[in-house]
This record gives sequence, C-alpha cells and structure tokens, in this order.
Amino acid sequence: MPKPYMLTNDQKMQFAAIYVLEYMINKPHEFPLFLDRNDQDLESILEWLLIKEMVQIKKNESYSPTDKGRESLTKFMNRYTEFLNVFDIYCAVDLSTGEFAFESYFDFEDKASWGKYLHEDRWEDLRVAVADYKKLNPVEIVFMSFISENRFGRDKTGWQFDLLLGSVWDEILEICNTAVQWDELGFEDEEGDVPAEAVIEDVIVQGAEHILALQKEELNCNPKYFSDYDENFTTSSNGELNKGRVVINEYSVDYYDPYLDPGYVSPIWFGFWF
Repeated sequence: MPKPYMLTNDQKMQFAAIYVLEYMINKPHEFPLFLDRNDQDLESILEWLLIKEMVQIKKNESYSPTDKGRESLTKFMNRYTEFLNVFDIYCAVDLSTGEFAFESYFDFEDKASWGKYLHEDRWEDLRVAVADYKKLNPVEIVFMSFISENRFGRDKTGWQFDLLLGSVWDEILEICNTAVQWDELGFEDEEGDVPAEAVIEDVIVQGAEHILALQKEELNCNPKYFSDYDENFTTSSNGELNKGRVVINEYSVDYYDPYLDPGYVSPIWFGFWF
C-alpha cells in the first residue's frame, strides 16, 4: 500500500491564499479591513498573506496586493498553465487500448458532448500517477483540477468558508489516495513482465505526442480547447483585460518538445510560489 497523501494546515493555507490573492489581483477586489458577513471567514487567510507580505493595508481601510504578491501569483499561474496544457491530457486514458480521450477532442462540437465522452467508464485518470512519477506534488495537481472544474466557485454562497475549512480538502486527499498509482501499472503479457516504470513512461510520451498534435491542430484555425477552468479564476468581472492582471499563458508549439522525455520537468515546478 502506498503511503497516503497528507495535507498540513500550512499547505492548505498556501493553496487557499493563492486563490484569494488571484481574486484580489484579477477581479480586481479589495477586501475592507473590517470584513463583513461571509468574508469574515477569510480573515485568517488575509492575515497570513499580510504576514508573508503578499498584501498590505491600504490607507487603514483595506487589504491590497503587493508586488511580492503579484510575483507569487505569476509563479502560480505559470504552473497552472502547465497543468491545463500538459497534465490535463492524462485525465482520461484507456489503459486496455492505450487510447487518450483527447485524441478525439476536435471531433466534438460542444462542451456538453465532450464532457459526456470524458465520463465514460473506460477512462482512468492518470494525472496523480504522472505527477508522482515526475516527483511533483499530486495534491497540487488535484487542487488545480478543482480550480479548472470550478469547485471553488466564487459565485456560490459560502465559498469563503469552504475555501479553508470545507470538506473539499478531504475530497482532494481522497482523490489522491484512491487514484491509480504509477507503480501499479505493471502487467504480464505473452512476452513476459512489463514493469510499471516502462508503462508510465510510455503513457507520458504518448501524452506529450498528443499535446503537440493538439497544439498544431489548434494553429490550423480550430477552436481553443473548451476548458472547464473556472472563469472567475482567470477573467475579470466585466470580461475585459484589466491592466496588471496575471493570467494563463500562451506558448508556441515547440515549447512542449521537451515533454517527449518522460522524465522532463519544467523549471517552473521547482520550489514553491510563496
């Protein structure tokens, strides 16, 4: 049995804080010093950001992001871009056939039919397995998947409480601890044993090949992926690009070439964003 994934209170605070910081910078939104109603549940998070010098108190009236906070959000958004463009390809893999759901991505005309296809029973979510093999933090990857699926949606009453104290964190750990692990992927065929390492490396390389193909297909005037990312997380309230926002990035196709090496990890994943 693999050692279960854990989430300390400090790690939970770091995840919650980056979510609040993004809200403050990209909405943009300033929280008053004296929080009202549901926003009172964010007090410990804002105080933590204040101690870390990610926010400051503006005119004794409100919390405001600092340059250091903006730098931290930039680091996180670089990683979130990688999640959307690299790791999400492994969310639906048929281990019996080697097929990736994203191979058929451009066959679908709308988000609803694509979502139905993704929920077919044959798909296995290998994002945790890939992250663990690359020695990344699977909890961070699942946290990002919850953002992309709008699980922390700010349009829901009580999101402030759920962000730090809700059961969503137990759900994240449950997913990590019940997901397919890369060292479970070994099997035996007519030619003998196929080690788990060979299987996960093959999966990673195939995924990278599909990433490159999808990026090239997009350049041929096909629509952008209908991503499920939380639009509250990456767009301003009025849909316009606000000066100073920190958003997901766009990369050229050749940016993804190094991922054909199954052991490759982008330098942006080293260290932490705070």
